[in-house]
Amino acid sequence: MNTRPRTLLEPGHEAEWAVLNEEKRRALTPPADTPVEELLRQGQHLSRQAFMLLRAVERAENERTARPA
Repeated sequence: MNTRPRTLLEPGHEAEWAVLNEEKRRALTPPADTPVEELLRQGQHLSRQAFMLLRAVERAENERTARPA
């Protein structure tokens, strides 16, 4: 008998996802008194991370397509 563990990606876990999403929202929402300069610094840091990730993905894709089949 082939039984595989259930995951949250399967249908029927909407309530669990709602809880996880709310926890994530609370964790990522800065306090109301956070200075604008700090918010900008954090935003710039996230933008830099996103750019570096995009570059790495593009580089990997280019390497993959450049290899002879």
